[in-house]
Amino acid sequence: MDELFQKIQKLIADKLEIDESKVTLDASFRQDLGADSLDTYELVYAIEEEMGITIPDEKANEFETVRDAYEFIKSQQSK
Repeated sequence: MDELFQKIQKLIADKLEIDESKVTLDASFRQDLGADSLDTYELVYAIEEEMGITIPDEKANEFETVRDAYEFIKSQQSK
């Protein structure tokens, strides 16, 4: 995996207090990682801070899997 994914993986694992190995691209935030709506909000905020990007609420609500977040972050970084 690339450096961006590793950053995101570590961030998610730290915030949700889970093992990094559980954080895969296809992992669902709610079903696989056990995140609730507050966890998701805190994750989005942490990602914004760490990556120096802004994630609109309507976009953040579309993040079902780690891949969804990863793809969006990647698209923002290439701007």
